[in-house]
Amino acid sequence: MIRLAIVAYLVVEIAAFWALTYFLGFGWALLITIGAAAVGCAVLGRRARTLTADLRKAARREPSDARPAGDGVLFAGAALLTILPGVVSTVVGLILMTPPARKVLRPAVEAGMMRRASALVTGARGPRGGARYVDGTVEGSVIDETSDVVDVTARRPDGTVHIDVPGLPEPPSARP
Repeated sequence: MIRLAIVAYLVVEIAAFWALTYFLGFGWALLITIGAAAVGCAVLGRRARTLTADLRKAARREPSDARPAGDGVLFAGAALLTILPGVVSTVVGLILMTPPARKVLRPAVEAGMMRRASALVTGARGPRGGARYVDGTVEGSVIDETSDVVDVTARRPDGTVHIDVPGLPEPPSARP
């Protein structure tokens, strides 16, 4: 899959550079390619500063309308596309940095992140990664179908859980 993506990237970028060269000439095609890379780096630097500020706010748990996890993943993809040489990848990377594109793509990116995180937590792997499939059933035997679950956890009056942690044993006293 990765090899196919690399080949597709090379074919698209070479075709775009050839088209620019054919219609505008080699000098203009080279100038546009270098200019696109410069614009991509400038926008990338500016966006990196705002994303860093959003991540700092999230770390301090300050209220914000930014969604740093999804934005971080989209920013990483956009950064990769703007750094790669070529006009097409730079334009696609710049489009990914715009707020409307992020608004449209953020739910899909966050859903993918949640699927991957839940797979990591449960240890489930796909068909290629170990052949363990989790379908939501619980293996075991049912003892009593009519029993109620009773919470016997010791709690404080405010509802928080009380955990009794035993202290270390006292050292033996030195007796003469």
